[in-house]
Amino acid sequence: MFDTAPSYKDIFNKRADSYHQAMLQWPNARDKEFQALLENLNISAEDKVIDIPSGGGYLSWYVNQAQLHHIETSETFAQLCHSKSPYPLTICELDKLPFNDDSIDFVLSLAGLHHTETKLGLFQQINRILKPGGRCMLADAKKGSKTAVFLDGWMADHNSMGHKGWYFDSETADELVSSGLIVDKIETKDYHWKFDSVSQAAQYCQLMFGIDQASLKDIENALLEHLGGTQDSSNFLLNWQLDFISCHKKHL
Repeated sequence: MFDTAPSYKDIFNKRADSYHQAMLQWPNARDKEFQALLENLNISAEDKVIDIPSGGGYLSWYVNQAQLHHIETSETFAQLCHSKSPYPLTICELDKLPFNDDSIDFVLSLAGLHHTETKLGLFQQINRILKPGGRCMLADAKKGSKTAVFLDGWMADHNSMGHKGWYFDSETADELVSSGLIVDKIETKDYHWKFDSVSQAAQYCQLMFGIDQASLKDIENALLEHLGGTQDSSNFLLNWQLDFISCHKKHL
């Protein structure tokens, strides 16, 4: 357990390996999530795309025709990303992005920003590097949602590192606007993570979230109780929810 709430870098320098193992073992579990992030963006091969934070480079599985660039703060995740993705990666602080002004077409961020308490500096950097009319899509849990409550509640109680998230709330849109970006839409999306069984979902979550103080059966029961899901003849669909914020940089 950390004495204070750890940063994204602190967390994933310690448990990126198990997270990466989960993603490689079940690479299609979160298809719906990545598809929701990319919906209606119409990214082309000529577009310059930033993925931040990039984890192990999983977005490259879905955006494989664009000029993608990964951004990470965790050295461990960066090493894992280098081993799997052909796209360039830079390790840097989120408020010091190494790109020229007005140079990027899309900035994407999926489920990593709740580990960052202060986001305004990043939002200002996003506005700086986006081309006029360039788009940004951010996705993460909303404060008070079932996703956030599960992560900071049961999951944190059964993880020796704990868990403390700074989730999207009413101030997030205000900070985006104050950074100069124009918020087009905020949408809560419910979808599923897909597995063969609830047992497989428990194994995945054990690895992804570093749940080291509960049995797989306990994790199964917690997923059903706190998140819910449905089992059909071939799949277990675990309920999940994130907020998706679409914004753009104003045109000249």
